Amino acid sequence: MTRSPSVQPAGVTMDREAYDTAGPRWVVTCAEAELVERYGRLDESELGLTATMFEPPGGIFLVARSDETQRPVAGVGVRSVGPALGEVKRLWVDPGWRGQGLGRCLMGALEDAARALGLTTLQLGTGERQPEAVGLYESSGWVRLHVDADGRPIRFGKQLG
Repeated sequence: MTRSPSVQPAGVTMDREAYDTAGPRWVVTCAEAELVERYGRLDESELGLTATMFEPPGGIFLVARSDETQRPVAGVGVRSVGPALGEVKRLWVDPGWRGQGLGRCLMGALEDAARALGLTTLQLGTGERQPEAVGLYESSGWVRLHVDADGRPIRFGKQLG
């Protein structure tokens, strides 16, 4: 099992935040706007996320904030969807912060948090119109599980050690 390095980029602070607060809502709004921009719409399976899905002990949401402005610049959540199985949702990094390892750092921290919640397997969905996400997952030990006939969505899985 490959573990994502968790070297936090300079200039950011990362912490768990309640999903129904401003930071996670900002991240989710930005992530969903980017999905609509890339795919033309949100898939029906992407609708209906609620705060209770990301509350311990069933889940968490992490937000990275700029140390200088305290503005959210990235985030990601995980929610339990079965015994010891978690689903990663809404990894998003502000375009101005991309390429600095923040997504990889968030995913490493999320994997640690998922282990603390008792999750042993994680899954997520992405698509070919998100090549940077596909590259991140493939380079950090995630395995392709499924690709729909139309090429979307791609399901990835990872066993946590």
